Amino acid sequence: MTDPELIEGILKCERTAFQYLVIRYQRGVIKTAFHFLGNMEDAEDLSQEIFLEIIRSIHTFRNSSTLETWIYRITVNRSLNQLKKNKRRGFLIRLESIIGFSGNHSIPEPYANETSLGQEEKENKKMLHDAINKLPENQRIAFVLHKFDDQAYKQVAEIMNLSLAAVESLIHRAKSNLHTQLIAHFPEYKKN
Repeated sequence: MTDPELIEGILKCERTAFQYLVIRYQRGVIKTAFHFLGNMEDAEDLSQEIFLEIIRSIHTFRNSSTLETWIYRITVNRSLNQLKKNKRRGFLIRLESIIGFSGNHSIPEPYANETSLGQEEKENKKMLHDAINKLPENQRIAFVLHKFDDQAYKQVAEIMNLSLAAVESLIHRAKSNLHTQLIAHFPEYKKN
């Protein structure tokens, strides 16, 4: 099914078009959301909301980019919004514990569900996730899309609505910032 056929099918509320949309893009949407949120369950939940948004707003798609690029833009924006909500929720939970409200709240740790990983590898992945989350927003978006979602620089530029040179610069600065943040934990990688 081509993109125009898929869009037309979604506009006509055809069940096969909805199914094809999910089959075609679900893995990429979940993967992108996971790399921003650091939690697979949250990424899967968010992907459902993303697909509902895609279906509800497909009439706004203007063909100024590919359908895939448009879907990635929605995914990145929704992931960042969810990340902000999670941070606010975490702040409120910490505040409740400080002022004495009782409750059994816990903030899920990234990669906590990956039981096959050794403890050291889990800690390293969490450290990397935390370092990535400390990057400025545009650096984080460009880095995640390129390194974790295997998007080419050109595709990242389209998703972010930036020039190719701007994306190259963002990714370079992200790598430099990550190196600076992580070198203390991994001195064996220090440049001589």
